[in-house]
Amino acid sequence: MKHKNMSYDNRYKYKLNMLEPGLIMMKIIGVLFVFGIAFLVAKWHWLSIVFFVLSGIIFTALLILIAIEAHQDNVLNDIAIRENNELEKK
Repeated sequence: MKHKNMSYDNRYKYKLNMLEPGLIMMKIIGVLFVFGIAFLVAKWHWLSIVFFVLSGIIFTALLILIAIEAHQDNVLNDIAIRENNELEKK
């Protein structure tokens, strides 16, 4: 997918930055997982399953967001390299 008038500045108006949100999501996942283990030890299996599923859903969402951010980084790097090569030719 090539765009002739595409530049680094206008390719992604909203760039994901998952460092801070990712750290927060990992803390939430950890807390939910610990609660899941605690309820499993307490023999409340249905409640532990709920906490494990919630932590799995958040983890899956985090992986998807990180994959999107990685794709954006690759595209932006390619655009920057092309623009740099064009500037060097001039």
